[in-house]
Order: sequence, then structure tokens, then C-alpha cells
Amino acid sequence: MAKKSGKENSESLEKSKRARITLECSQEIRKSIRISAAQEDKSMNDFILSIVLEKMQKDKETAQSPA
Repeated sequence: MAKKSGKENSESLEKSKRARITLECSQEIRKSIRISAAQEDKSMNDFILSIVLEKMQKDKETAQSPA
């Protein structure tokens, strides 16, 4: 299964109803996220969402793997 880029994920979300999630963190962590997102030419939202989706996919694949 091909992975979707952050931009493709954002575009598919724009077509569906969106929900808001609040994330609380320190100013230092927020700054680090902002810098990392910029390095990948992504918004902070797209950057965080891509990480969460990637983690969920890895967890799903691990759960489906034979022990």
C-alpha cells in the first residue's frame, strides 16, 4: 500500500468534515515542532498529523504480524 504524502493527507481531509484536537506542550517543544515542520516544508498541523498517522500504521502492521 502506497503511503500518502502530508499534502495528500491534507487534501483528503479538506474534502471531509474536520475535527479539532488541542495539544498542550511547552513553548520550547512548540518551537521544535515548528522548526521540524518547516524543515519538511509542512505546516505544524500536517507535520503532527503525518507523525500520528505513521505511528498508527506501524502499530497496525505490528499487530498484524505473526509473533
